[in-house]
Amino acid sequence: MKKNFYLDILLLLSLLACIITGVVLDFHWFSGGREVKTLLVQVHRWTGYIGTAAILLHLVWHAKWLFFATKKCLPARE
Repeated sequence: MKKNFYLDILLLLSLLACIITGVVLDFHWFSGGREVKTLLVQVHRWTGYIGTAAILLHLVWHAKWLFFATKKCLPARE
């Protein structure tokens, strides 16, 4: 249960940071020139990588549940 909690926190923080930096970059809500933009792009890129890895790990950890939930939702084949 603890691993799920920590993974969920990692997912929340990394994807929230990725979303925020993406919006800031898209609407040019920053000042400071090229250095700040470079930093925002790097934060956006790395939080995206971390979020993607966390999602994949989350799917792997819950693969058994996903399998049975999908099997339960699909109609039975004869």
